[in-house]
Amino acid sequence: MFSRRPSGHFIKAISQANGLGPVRFVAHEAMLFGTRKSWWGGRKARPLPHEGVDLCRYYTQGGEPRSLSPGARIPVACEGRVWAVTDDDFIGRSIYVRHEGCQGVFFTVYAHVSPRTGLAEGDALVRGEVLATLADPVVRHLRISPHLHFSLMTFPDSLSRHALRWATMGAGNEVCFHDPRSLLGEDMALCEEAADSALWCCLGPVPDIS
Repeated sequence: MFSRRPSGHFIKAISQANGLGPVRFVAHEAMLFGTRKSWWGGRKARPLPHEGVDLCRYYTQGGEPRSLSPGARIPVACEGRVWAVTDDDFIGRSIYVRHEGCQGVFFTVYAHVSPRTGLAEGDALVRGEVLATLADPVVRHLRISPHLHFSLMTFPDSLSRHALRWATMGAGNEVCFHDPRSLLGEDMALCEEAADSALWCCLGPVPDIS
C-alpha cells in the first residue's frame, strides 16, 4: 500500500496533448474502478472487477458532447520508465510504466493504445510526454467505442512480465489494483448517456507522433 496516494493532473495532460482546451470528462458508472458492470454490447457483468477507469467522453467548454477518437495522443501521467509493452490487449496494446516517488514504487498502465514508434522497455519518460495514440477497435472488427483504459497498480519488481495478462492479473495476489482517481486531477461526472456512442461526436484527426 501507499504511504500516500500518488497525485497528478492526467485529464489536463490529455486535454493539452490533444489541444482540447478546457473540457469536462464524464463517465458511465460501468467505466469506473472496481465495478462489475460493463458499458458495451449486451452489458454483461465483467468476470472480474474493473482494474481502472475508461476515458473517452467529455464536454467542451461550450457544453458540446465529444469523444476521443482513434489517434488521440496519450501522455504519461508521471515521470517514469517503460516497464513493459504487452499485446494481450483486445483492442490494441498495453504500456506499463514504472514510477518511483515518496509514495514508493507504483505502476501506471495505458491500455487499448498503439505505442509510439520506437518506444521500448527502459525508455525514460517525463510527465506529460506522449507515449502512444488511441487504438482503433474497428481494425479488430470490434463494436466498442475507442477509449483509454487507465490503471494504477503495485506489484514486486520480481514479477515476470509474462504474468502481466489482463485475463488473470486480477485473480491473483501479486498484482494490487488501486483506484487511479488521485492521478486524474479532477473528478469525472457520472453520465448515464456516456455509454451510448451514438450521442457523442469524435474529435478530428490528430497529427502522427511517430
